[in-house]
Amino acid sequence: MPHTSIPDSEFRTFARSYSTTREDEALAARGDFLQAFPLSSLKTLTLDDYVIGKGTASFCARVEAKTRAWAYIQGATSFKFGIYFGRTKSDPAKKYRFTNKFGNSEAEAFKNVKAALLKLVKAGEDLDFQTIDENPLSQMFKAKILSLYFPEKFFNVCSSEHLEMMAGELGISEHKYVSEYQHRLVEFKNKNRLTRNWSNPRYMEFLYGRFLPSHKTAPATGTIEKPKSPSKRRVNFAELQEGWAEIGKLSEEFALAWERKRLAATKFPELAAKIADRRDRPAYGYDFRSYTAPGQERYIEVKSVGKEKGGYRFFLSENEKGISNSDPCRDDYYFYLVFYGSDKKPERVDAVRAQELYPKALVEACAFRVRFSVD
Repeated sequence: MPHTSIPDSEFRTFARSYSTTREDEALAARGDFLQAFPLSSLKTLTLDDYVIGKGTASFCARVEAKTRAWAYIQGATSFKFGIYFGRTKSDPAKKYRFTNKFGNSEAEAFKNVKAALLKLVKAGEDLDFQTIDENPLSQMFKAKILSLYFPEKFFNVCSSEHLEMMAGELGISEHKYVSEYQHRLVEFKNKNRLTRNWSNPRYMEFLYGRFLPSHKTAPATGTIEKPKSPSKRRVNFAELQEGWAEIGKLSEEFALAWERKRLAATKFPELAAKIADRRDRPAYGYDFRSYTAPGQERYIEVKSVGKEKGGYRFFLSENEKGISNSDPCRDDYYFYLVFYGSDKKPERVDAVRAQELYPKALVEACAFRVRFSVD
């Protein structure tokens, strides 16, 4: 196999330009998955808990779509799950459908799919690569499951071709089992002093950029850029203020839950209990003090994002802007942008460093505080 030696300068250059928005989205998605389906819950998994197609956040729906920021496996048919609920091109009726290798009825198929799932996670815990590779669940599906439950053991690349190619480029010796490559890539990351503390999503993005630049990993939910034209719309603060308090509180609680899920998916889940609430002390200039890693604080200002012609907007106080640019905070000050769905409920969070957002946005003065005294 060829062997590419990567100079430290490449890792440093990547780290300097890397946006943590996608990484945070991936970690929060994994945290949400673990909250919904902890390992201990798999033994009691029911058919409808498992199948995709019922319009619920089922196990398969979360593994495939709701954690796409962690690893992208969409594309193949739903038969990759062993059993699902839906239609086929030749039969428009919605019903349970399954592959013959798992049984001749939906009950038998699910029983065997569930047994394969339980056997897979046991083999993952034991690093039993032969049992993993021989498991009848599809390659992409089982690789992603392992990466979600055991990121310290299995890398979040799921394609067998990509795993073997990356391992070869890095000089990792040839192995008989695909799952062993998935494990060795995590070991390789952890041996390097510059990458050992990187999350798997960050390292994955580096490797794809290095070895497969034409391959598109799932993009972050939103890409921030300057609006096409400055807004000339007048701001009616009296009107806006009526709904600010209620919406602001809803956004803050949604972002706080999202942050706890993000931390739960890191190597340091205990940090979630150390988040400090600063909402009742506005002089701090941010809502929550959290952590990126032990000893590295993260200052979070939650903003409800509103639509306007040409893009989106939120309002920023003079104090918040000053704190975000101050020497103690500037490198670790984040806006947690809360977007709302058509049902007027919080839909997603984009975590963006202030110093990454400011150059891509138009920051316009729209209000000032006037202070004076009277004798």
